[in-house]
Amino acid sequence: MIGYATAIAIWMLQSIKKRDYKQDLLHFLQKNITFADKNQFTMKIKILYIPLFIVLYLLYGCTIKDPWSDLQNVYPCSPEIPEKINNSDFIYVTHEALLNNRTVRNYTLCFDKTKYAARWVAYPLHKSYRGNSGRTYDTRDVWPYDPEISSSLQAVGKGGYSGYTRGHQIPSADRTATVDLNKQTFYMSNMTPQAYDFNGGIWLDLEDKVRSYMGKDTIYVVTGAHWDNTNIKAGIYPVPTHYYKVVLKSHSGTSIYSAPRSDLRCIGFWISHRATGTLNSSYCKSVTEIEQLTGFTFFPKVDVDKTICEPSDWGY
Repeated sequence: MIGYATAIAIWMLQSIKKRDYKQDLLHFLQKNITFADKNQFTMKIKILYIPLFIVLYLLYGCTIKDPWSDLQNVYPCSPEIPEKINNSDFIYVTHEALLNNRTVRNYTLCFDKTKYAARWVAYPLHKSYRGNSGRTYDTRDVWPYDPEISSSLQAVGKGGYSGYTRGHQIPSADRTATVDLNKQTFYMSNMTPQAYDFNGGIWLDLEDKVRSYMGKDTIYVVTGAHWDNTNIKAGIYPVPTHYYKVVLKSHSGTSIYSAPRSDLRCIGFWISHRATGTLNSSYCKSVTEIEQLTGFTFFPKVDVDKTICEPSDWGY
C-alpha cells in the first residue's frame, strides 16, 4: 500500500504541468503496476487506491494556485505582463532559458486558439538579452512548434502562411545572447502571417526603434496582433488587420522600480497591416487608446499615466 502511495505521489510531481490527471494516473499505474487479470486491476484501483488518490489529489490540488498568481509570484519584476482575461480560447504560456548561468523569463504570450496565433507577447528588453548568437533558423528552415501548445493549433512550420511571411512578435534580434533564447523566438506560437513588404519595412523599422530605447536599465514591451475581422486568410490562418506595441521605460533610463512616477513613460504604436512608408509620429497612440482598441490592460501593476502620448519623448 505504501509503495503504491509513493508511486502515485511521484506521478503527481511528474504531472504538475499536465491537465488530464485521470488519464495520466491510469497510464502511470498501468505502466508501473502489473496484475494478472485486467478486472483485478480495475477492482484494485476502485477498492484500494481511489480513496487514497482522492485524498492525495485534494491535498495536491489545494496547493495549486491560479497560474496567473503563480506567474506574478515567480516573476514579480514583470510589469509588462497584461492583466489576465479568462477566456477558454486563450492559452497563457511563459518560456524560460538560461542566461548567465541563471534561469530567466524569455517571454510570456497569450495564444488564441481561434486565430492560431498569439494575441500578445510580453517581454523585458535589456542589453543582457542581446549578444552574438545570430538567427538560429533561416527562411528555408521548418520553424519549430511551441512545445507547450498543441501543434494542431499552430501554423505549419514552413509554407503554412501561403503568400505571407512568418512574422515574429518578439523579434529574433531582441534575443541573441544565447542560442536557446533565440530558438524560442522561432516557435510558431510567436508567429503571425505578415505581408512581405510590411515585415521587412515599417514593422522592421519599429522593432529597430524600440531597441533604440534601451538605456541603463530594462524597458518593457508588449507586442500584439489584432483582428478587426478574419476576412483575409493565409491558407487557413486569419491574417491580422493591425499590429501594435506598447513600451514602458523611465525617462532617465534608470530602473522603473526606483524611478518616481513623474519619470515613468509609456507609449503605444498602432499600425495597419497595409501600412507602408516611413515610421512617424502618426502611428503613436497612448497606451489607454491601445487598451480600448484591443480590450487588454497593459502595465496593470505600474503607477504610470497611460493616457499621455508624447511622441517627442520617443524620438519623434
